[in-house]
Amino acid sequence: MPEIYLTVLRSRRVIVAGAHLLLSVLVASIAATLVFLVWYPPPYADIAGGISLFGLLVSVDVVLGPTLTAVAAHPDKPARVLWRDIAVIVAIQLAAFVYGLHAITVARPVYLAFEVDRMRVVTAADIDPAALAEAPPGLRELPWSGPKVVAAAKPTKPDDVLRSIDLALAGVEISMEPRNWRAYASYSGAVWSAAQPLSALLVKYPKAVADVERIASRVGQPSESLRFLPLVSRQSSWVVVLAAPDARIVGYLPFDGFF
Repeated sequence: MPEIYLTVLRSRRVIVAGAHLLLSVLVASIAATLVFLVWYPPPYADIAGGISLFGLLVSVDVVLGPTLTAVAAHPDKPARVLWRDIAVIVAIQLAAFVYGLHAITVARPVYLAFEVDRMRVVTAADIDPAALAEAPPGLRELPWSGPKVVAAAKPTKPDDVLRSIDLALAGVEISMEPRNWRAYASYSGAVWSAAQPLSALLVKYPKAVADVERIASRVGQPSESLRFLPLVSRQSSWVVVLAAPDARIVGYLPFDGFF
């Protein structure tokens, strides 16, 4: 009997750490669903850096927490002391998890904005909450279910132009000012005029042919009728594929659209 008790006691480290790991994986799985299906829908996990942010979060939640529990679950440690130590570890782990999840929400893409000759991913961190009151009706709240497509009106008044230049030098583009946001449909003509034929992209990137043909087949239009615009974010450069007659976005390709 003592030998059985000793065996169970010494296997406590594996049992406790394993249970902690399973719970951590469950929480991470729920968070992954929220992040990659709601806040960073495909392909924005790649475009806006959601994968790297979530990877950092998981390294804390799934790796560090259970590892610390395995270290703390010494076979000879009294149960009362063990549960106290685990409570401290879980509290620290939860605090780190909440902070990491907050960082992901702040960096989430909220708008994909047409900006003169490109599309730009605008994140929640790019927006001054106080400036949202200046946005047109219907655009005064940041979305939580993936980015909405809008257009950014280029300032025309001299004072506004100078202000826009000053802000751009500070890293604030016109699409990051809520008062410049407009309905995408009202700018579809300008979007289509600014876009280039996909054939120009294929000359630069011949390996994109298969992806372009898949997009064209899905849309039901020949690839020759599709156009593209560069898509920029703080993390990467892609292109958006557009279809007539309303310049709607029908696909994304991981290529630099500036050439």
